[in-house]
Amino acid sequence: MTWRLARGLEKLREQVNEAWPDRSKNSDGSVGDTSHSARVSDHNPDAAGVVHAIDITHDPHGGLDSYAFADFLLRKQDHRLKYVISNRRIGSGPRGPQPGIWRPYTGTNAHDHHCHVSIVSGALADDVSPWAMPEVADIGSHAAASAPVYVPPPRTLRRGDDGPDVEWLQQRLVAHGAALEIDGAFGAVTYAAVRSFQGRANLHADGIVGPMTWRALA
Repeated sequence: MTWRLARGLEKLREQVNEAWPDRSKNSDGSVGDTSHSARVSDHNPDAAGVVHAIDITHDPHGGLDSYAFADFLLRKQDHRLKYVISNRRIGSGPRGPQPGIWRPYTGTNAHDHHCHVSIVSGALADDVSPWAMPEVADIGSHAAASAPVYVPPPRTLRRGDDGPDVEWLQQRLVAHGAALEIDGAFGAVTYAAVRSFQGRANLHADGIVGPMTWRALA
C-alpha cells in the first residue's frame, strides 16, 4: 500500500533534525513493521494511506534526551498532539483522557530507546504550522558541553538490563568509588556494586535501582 507521513509530523521531525543535527536516528521510525500491522496502531497507514505516528531516538549523549523532549511536548499540549509515549509513560494531548498528565504505560515496548508521538486524524494532521520547541540546552546539545549532562530517568533498573540508563548508573557508581567497567550492561559486577552502594547508603540492598537508589546516587 502506498503511504505517506502526516505533514504535521513531517514538520515536527524537520524541526527536531534542525535543532539536533548530530542526534542518532537508530530508533527513529514512522510506518509500522509486521508487529504493528497485526494490530491497531498509528504507525499503520489509515484508509487514505496516512501514517499518524513517529518515533524519535533517545540519544542524550549525542544531543537529544527523548525523555525530556516528551515531557516538553506533553506540557505544551499542541493542538495536533494525540498522545506521546516515553519510558513506560503515556500522556494525552488536548482531546485525550487526562490531557498533559503522565500515566503508566504497560505495553510490551517500554519506549525507553525512543519517544513515540501520535498526531490526531483529519485536517489537523496536515497542519504544518511550527511546533513549540524547547531550548536545545534544556534537552541536551552535543555541542554545548564536552560531557553532556544526563538526568537519570524514573526507570527502575535490574540485573539483565542494558543501554544508556545502565551506562549512566555505572558512571554514578564509579563516582561513588565502585571499580567496574562502564559498558552499559547490568551484569554481576554492576549488581554487586549496586548492592554495596545501597548498603552504604542505608537502603535495602536488593540490587534493584529504583527511585530511592537513583536519588542517593544523584
